[in-house]
Formats: sequence, C-alpha cells, structure tokens
Amino acid sequence: MEKDNWEYIKSFIQTLLLEVKLDRESIEAINHYLEHDEYEMAFEGLFIEIMKLEEVPKIDFVESMKVGRKLKLNEESIFDFEFWKKFETFIKIVGRER
Repeated sequence: MEKDNWEYIKSFIQTLLLEVKLDRESIEAINHYLEHDEYEMAFEGLFIEIMKLEEVPKIDFVESMKVGRKLKLNEESIFDFEFWKKFETFIKIVGRER
C-alpha cells in the first residue's frame, strides 16, 4: 500500500478515536498500535470498542468499510476471528436505525 494510503488510514483512525468516548485504557491501546504502525490492530480494536457502546456516534460507516477492506480485515482479523462478520452486521443494524 502506498504511503499516502497509510497516512490517510492513520488519520482516519485518529479522527474516529477523537469522536468516540472510550475508556482511557482503550484509547492508550489504540494509540500504541498507531504509534507502531499496526493500523489493522488499531482499526479492529477501535471498532470492537465502538460496537460495545450503548450510544453509537455518527460515523461514516461507508468509509469505515473501505478502510477496513484496505487493511484486509475482511480477509483476516487480528483479535476476533469473526470480526468482519460482526462489523458488517453492526453497520447494517446501525444504518437501519439512522
């Protein structure tokens, strides 16, 4: 992947992280992954936490899907073997509610 794509992905994750209200430990973990260029881990970890929230912030889910695919999380996940399936289901449910 080109450097511009990596910079965009990092910026996208950082922006989402600022928009959602997560506990300090989750924020620190996601920032740790970003600092070490582990964008797949940062993205998956961030969305695992977002999917646990009672109130889902306004997020561009279309762009989130694109970023997730660029990271190939639809092919292989890091933390949760069923992450992509859960992610797609979450987006469909939240999308209907809006």
